[in-house]
Amino acid sequence: MGKVNAYLMDVQEFVFDFYTDSGELTSEVSTTDDIIKAVKEEFGSGMGVDAAKEQINQIEHGWW
Repeated sequence: MGKVNAYLMDVQEFVFDFYTDSGELTSEVSTTDDIIKAVKEEFGSGMGVDAAKEQINQIEHGWW
């Protein structure tokens, strides 16, 4: 697995930690903007944010 794939999987897992198994936000955050802020702090404001937004979109629409 390449470094980019590993990076994207790390972002994905990081985002998953803010959701319950039923797709609801955990008590750690109030909005998806809070998740994006946490991703920026953890991974920077580049590709990680884009990946997080895509993952959030998939979770919010029940695609995951």
